[in-house]
Amino acid sequence: MFECKIASTPIKCRLRLKKGEEAERTDKPYRELIGCLTYVTLTSRPDLCAAVSYPLQFQSCPTEVHWVHAKRVLRYSRGTLDLELVFAVEDSVPILEAFADADWANDAVDRRSLTGYVFRACGAAVSWLTRKQSTISLSSTEAELVALSTAACHGIWLVRLLKDLAKEPESPVVYYEDNQSTIRIVEDERDTGRLKHVDVKHRFVREEIQRGHVAVRYIPTGEQVADIMTKGLPISLFLKHRANLGLARSGY
Repeated sequence: MFECKIASTPIKCRLRLKKGEEAERTDKPYRELIGCLTYVTLTSRPDLCAAVSYPLQFQSCPTEVHWVHAKRVLRYSRGTLDLELVFAVEDSVPILEAFADADWANDAVDRRSLTGYVFRACGAAVSWLTRKQSTISLSSTEAELVALSTAACHGIWLVRLLKDLAKEPESPVVYYEDNQSTIRIVEDERDTGRLKHVDVKHRFVREEIQRGHVAVRYIPTGEQVADIMTKGLPISLFLKHRANLGLARSGY
């Protein structure tokens, strides 16, 4: 792939693939490639999360079509080998802030939504996640609530870690959410009538707000950094969110 044509993004915008048939199975090292890329996303490249998470679900029977889209991640990586996470100590930058987002039911295979979150410290990403939700959400609000709950659970651990490092963040930690219905639900008990079926574990965000540990703030979708964790984006928006993750060229 050293002589490959460079791709501007790691995944096509709103890519939709079907499960492979056994007769179409490729003999290419698909699982090995996905395994290597998964390691990279976990350690230093949050911009690859959505692009790697999606083809990961086709490992049981990958086809040549799946292989081509998996190689696109390599084509993008080839042109961005000099990207690195940049941390800057500035008084105006919060010690810890979080962004939570969900991509609702856009997977044609099983219609399960995707959770994505990003935690930034000193303006650069320190923890991130892209994961398919374990249950099917019946609305975008429900999917966003699950994503926010997942992020808040991880945030509790991060706060404890920072305390151990004598870098206690401001309280409450701000979580940015682009779904206003979700914000109203976690802030107002009366608005939950249509979500009685949602698992109780996703309701604890309200308790964290009442305790003063969490604050949820609205952010426009175009500014939602976690959007890059859940789907393929147009190149202009992708580059914007990539920069907001704290990723920059070497020597920046």
